[in-house]
Amino acid sequence: MSNQKETVTDLISQRIIQKLARPSDLRYGRAINDRGGVEFITLEPSKIEAWIGGLDGSVAEGGSQRRRTQLFTTSKGLSWLCAGNPGNHQIFCKHCVALALAILDRSAKQ
Repeated sequence: MSNQKETVTDLISQRIIQKLARPSDLRYGRAINDRGGVEFITLEPSKIEAWIGGLDGSVAEGGSQRRRTQLFTTSKGLSWLCAGNPGNHQIFCKHCVALALAILDRSAKQ
């Protein structure tokens, strides 16, 4: 067994994203990513942070407020934080979806 810690990229897949997100957040997050609404801040193996959203238009078109969003690894697996989630709610929101999709896109290009 390897002692190497899993990276954020290792823990993300289309299947995982679909499992974690509500259908509406999947649609809206895809729209944000498709329109280029992800600006990476930090790209580390165990933590990826970005500004998400801030696009014009309706929510269905990917329009939303800009939120700072993180996906990171813990001993329990993948975790996330989004400035748009109230309090301690662990919603895998449209901003988390957009970030996860952008990570998959980036990984596919490498």
